[in-house]
Amino acid sequence: MVLRRQLLGMALFGTAMAAGKAIAQPAPRATIVPLSGSGPASLGLDASQFGLRPGSADDQSRRLQEALVEAAKRDAPLLLPPGRYRINNVVIPEGMRLVGVPGATQLVAAQPGPLLVARRTKRAAISGITLDGLSLRAADRTGLLQAEDVGELTVEGCDVRNAGANGLTLVRTGGRIDSTRLTGARDHGLFSLDSRGLMIERNVVEDIGNNGIALWRSTSGDDNSRISGNRISRIRSDAGGDGPNGNGIVLFKAGGVIVESNAFRDCALTFIRNNSGASVQMLGNNGRRCGEVAYYSEFAFEGAIMSNNLAEDCAQGFNITNLDHGGRLAVCSGNIIRRARKGLAPKGKELIGGSGIHVEAEAAVTGNVIEEASDVGISLGWSWGMRNLVATGNMIRDCAVGIGISLVPKERNVVVANNVISGARNGAVIGTEYGKAVTGDLTRGGDRRAAGVRVEGNAVG
Repeated sequence: MVLRRQLLGMALFGTAMAAGKAIAQPAPRATIVPLSGSGPASLGLDASQFGLRPGSADDQSRRLQEALVEAAKRDAPLLLPPGRYRINNVVIPEGMRLVGVPGATQLVAAQPGPLLVARRTKRAAISGITLDGLSLRAADRTGLLQAEDVGELTVEGCDVRNAGANGLTLVRTGGRIDSTRLTGARDHGLFSLDSRGLMIERNVVEDIGNNGIALWRSTSGDDNSRISGNRISRIRSDAGGDGPNGNGIVLFKAGGVIVESNAFRDCALTFIRNNSGASVQMLGNNGRRCGEVAYYSEFAFEGAIMSNNLAEDCAQGFNITNLDHGGRLAVCSGNIIRRARKGLAPKGKELIGGSGIHVEAEAAVTGNVIEEASDVGISLGWSWGMRNLVATGNMIRDCAVGIGISLVPKERNVVVANNVISGARNGAVIGTEYGKAVTGDLTRGGDRRAAGVRVEGNAVG
């Protein structure tokens, strides 16, 4: 909360400076100036005392570096007045707090590369600062703020825009990214590798080239991060590919992550993609318009929970897949999927999608509402990839097929019970091989080809 009080105090900071010009005797160099509140935490060092000039065309990196070092020596925040300051590769010292006026204090790229760098520190914080990369192309994974081996990084109330690669790049870093705008990045809005546990909350992420928020790990492990309450819109897939790009949020080998209460609009491929992360939860997210699968858990994941989410106008609602790579063990419950329609993904050449929910192994599909899927409401298994599946208590309306069950595996253990299926034009529950119907409607009678499949208590109309 100290940073919040400092930001409130900045409203008085500019007025105090203007009044100071009328005093005949100049203030001593590097004077600590008061902010709102009391005690040492309410004091800050005025960066303008180090020769920083708002609006100057000069590269002011050296002056800002000197100011930060002096503020760190005094264990005081550095207060940066409103204006534009051209800088590059300025190092944030241990424990430093850099405070600006939101929307008015702007650090602008003097050349490609990071503007601010924090390395091997316990703590660092910036608040109320705009970082503008001017869309100068930078090396891959370079962030306008580059943090490596920082125990507790706080970025709050900032505006990070026009990055030539990533907005924020965090490597082996923990902390909190809060109430910040990440816009116009060429690659990722926020990229984290081997996180020490991040809270990524209440941010706006828009107009990004490849991925909004990316949490990767070098090897599969417990990332222990939380991504909640963010608004993520207009995520492209400029670099192409069949999944690494075009995602609102993408997790790669990052386990133990909670992705909750985020709002997505217009993502090229996917709202949330979990690739090989164990024990990941996707809870209460809201998404409209994506070109592939709205919510994806794929490859070597285990223990996915995908509950109370909404997906509208996507090629597919949920895909919980890749038993051949160890993908298994999931709950998909309480979701609403509307208008899952087969189509071309961005830069794709083949039609994809058309199903509300697809699962493969050790999965319970319960209490979902699916409406207007062009092909099938719920798809249970694909090819031989089907094992121990339950579909109960779902409401499926106006789909070509209500529930499709893969009959390719030699052994099956599937329960389809107590669902409400209305307006299924080609059958309520159908046995399939590679997506093609090979049985009649199993709600009307058994079929010897569907051994190991229990279909009971469904209401069909």
